[in-house]
Amino acid sequence: MSKIGIIVASSNNNLKLGLKFQELAKNLNVETDLINLVDYNLPLYSTNEEEKNGIPESVLDLATKIMDLKAFIIVAPEYNGVMPPVLNNAMAWTSRATKNWRDAFDDKDVALATHSGGGGQKGLQAMRIMFQHLGANILAREILTTYEKALNEDAAKAVILKLAKLTNA
Repeated sequence: MSKIGIIVASSNNNLKLGLKFQELAKNLNVETDLINLVDYNLPLYSTNEEEKNGIPESVLDLATKIMDLKAFIIVAPEYNGVMPPVLNNAMAWTSRATKNWRDAFDDKDVALATHSGGGGQKGLQAMRIMFQHLGANILAREILTTYEKALNEDAAKAVILKLAKLTNA
């Protein structure tokens, strides 16, 4: 069985949600690799930064991890109606670190999840647009939790099992 990547763009509630996905996956005998983008502490992407300093080793490491996986759960909070800067920045660097800018996610299966203090839907929509643009196949089912709405573990398990099935197809 292939491993599912859980890419987290947070140090708080979305990290807790990512860890919960990892726990549920383990209980379902599905192997995961949790990648917290915050831990990479990447410089802000710009063409000037890339020309001046090249692609950082940490970006090459991240891109290699992503390239080795076939399916992902992206867990990120909504920031000002879109995705957090750490996610956008990491994907900008990753697209520059591969031979073809879509290589990291092209034709890979992706589920989207968020814990939001606000609505969360706009953040999910922004992530959907970005990852579709990167060539990913986005699952229709999204996971949205808030302070008032706890995680539906059955829905989370269904997402995990769907991704596990797709990686073995």
